Amino acid sequence: MMEMTETFMFWKYLHILMFVGWVGADMSVFLSAKKSIDESLPFDTRIMLLHMALRIELIPRTMWKAALPLGVMLSREMGLLQITDMQLAFVWIFSIAWWAISMTGAIWYDKEWGRKFAHFGNFLIFGVGVGLIAAAIASAYGYGPFEANATWLLWKVGLYGLINLTCLAIVLAYDPMGPAFGRLAVEGTSPEIEGLIKRTFNIAILPIWSTYFLVISVAFIATTKFI
Repeated sequence: MMEMTETFMFWKYLHILMFVGWVGADMSVFLSAKKSIDESLPFDTRIMLLHMALRIELIPRTMWKAALPLGVMLSREMGLLQITDMQLAFVWIFSIAWWAISMTGAIWYDKEWGRKFAHFGNFLIFGVGVGLIAAAIASAYGYGPFEANATWLLWKVGLYGLINLTCLAIVLAYDPMGPAFGRLAVEGTSPEIEGLIKRTFNIAILPIWSTYFLVISVAFIATTKFI
């Protein structure tokens, strides 16, 4: 049985906080965004709700990126990932840079240069997602970085890769929401604009709930190791 060192417990604790912060805060984002599409509310209230959702969203956005280095640290502590100190440093540098690009694109999306950061961040999300799925599959056949007999870990890594793709789907699905509210501010309410806002939200529902399901599944697999 693996020795539960203080270092391992530290990274495990942060990993648990990451899951709680991710799903808990994201549910607040979902509920605020859902209420913002209620056309019976005053426009100022709807904008306030949308603005609140976008600011709260910075928390799950951070937790989502933190899952990568925290997962690597736990896997290393458990002896299931052979990684050098230099490779570990690269994981942390990449994760911090990925987070910074994501936050820059989210906070300053209303500016042209902010949108460029956001679009570049989308390519990174896709690359991380596909890369982790490939790493999990390769490891299962004995050619990847993770221990092939730790099947629960391979599922965890692969599903986290898939989560990146569902998160990317959420980002792309929500993209028309900003311009639609911009039209609402200038033109006022109309069936066309309200319909666009509702369609945008409804399209995002599937990847949102898929992400919640996958995050909970990853946490369950990591806890029970039943696979």
